Amino acid sequence: MNTDIYTLKTPEITVKITNFGARVLSFEYQGADCLYGPKTLDDLPEDTCYCGSICGRVANRIAGGSFVLDGQEYKLAVNNGPNHLHGGTKGFSDMPWTVEEVSDTRLVLSLVSPDGQENYPGEVTVRAIYTVEGRRLTLEMQGSTNAPTLLNLTNHAYWNLNGSGTIDTHCLQVNASAYTPMVANIPTGCIVPVEGTLYDLRRPAALGERNAPDAIAGGYDDNYVLPTTPGVKLAAVLTNGRRTLRVLTDAPGLQVYTGDYLPLKRGGVALEAQNFPDSPHHPHFPTIELRPGEIYTRTIAWEID
Repeated sequence: MNTDIYTLKTPEITVKITNFGARVLSFEYQGADCLYGPKTLDDLPEDTCYCGSICGRVANRIAGGSFVLDGQEYKLAVNNGPNHLHGGTKGFSDMPWTVEEVSDTRLVLSLVSPDGQENYPGEVTVRAIYTVEGRRLTLEMQGSTNAPTLLNLTNHAYWNLNGSGTIDTHCLQVNASAYTPMVANIPTGCIVPVEGTLYDLRRPAALGERNAPDAIAGGYDDNYVLPTTPGVKLAAVLTNGRRTLRVLTDAPGLQVYTGDYLPLKRGGVALEAQNFPDSPHHPHFPTIELRPGEIYTRTIAWEID
């Protein structure tokens, strides 16, 4: 299948997307490209950080690379220490998607993941609909299956509103009063208030001055619990003093990763709207199970000014 780059434009923003991994390659506003990562198809094979891609079948980590569904255990690829990450050795981020529709303001992509791919059960069909309007890029994701399975999709864009350098001078605010503590990047299962901790980002905090106390590399790689109100809501605000990015979503969680393992350390910050990490092992977390007849939906929007 051929891969190409498609351009979506409004008078305010220009967005470039490739059907390889359904990746957003660039987001140009006021003369600056606000995304960190590869810009050409030739650069993509070198990327190991999921830059701008849609991650699946299951974004984030599954502890031990295994889960039980309807009494049956499934063994997945272990590609992040002892854990399964972002769909395995070849997840949705490394596959060519089918282009269903393209215009100046809309791109529709689809992907069929066969039963047994990366050892996940069931054939899954997913669609990604990118649209631009004004200063906003919106991603709507849909999924269905012919057998019980797991599905948790996100976009893994790394934002840098400077267009270069690091995000240390950026301030981040996250609309979350709780988070899920982790040990070695795996949630303990607890949901804990951020009040009185370094995880409290309810007021803007300079990323270069804040570090999560249990982070291996010093920065954040943590899941925040978003409000449970239905529909799309404001999840986070990122600013560099000149430009402001708002992230809106209907997801229950937001993974904040400050890019400490990028080739350029802290070259961008990932704000991954998704379900909680390791959900199959914590029944009280929002479920990522998908069954025949159900339609998975997820919306993420990025608005800049």
